[in-house]
Amino acid sequence: MPLEVKKEKSKILRCSWCGRLITGEPLSVKTCCVNKPWHFCGDLCYRQFVAKWTKNQDALSKKESRLRRGAF
Repeated sequence: MPLEVKKEKSKILRCSWCGRLITGEPLSVKTCCVNKPWHFCGDLCYRQFVAKWTKNQDALSKKESRLRRGAF
């Protein structure tokens, strides 16, 4: 399960899921699969990410993994 990391305050970041600029405090998490933190603009993007991430864990063994949504 993704773990929440320290919140960053002074940087302008983009949401890793939808690509919007984050104006407030981002929700930052790390997963076991990705070595850098993912930043989310709100709970909705984070919940969509977690749903896709948990579904993807079974797909990794089948090599059908498609976690990134193309926001970068």
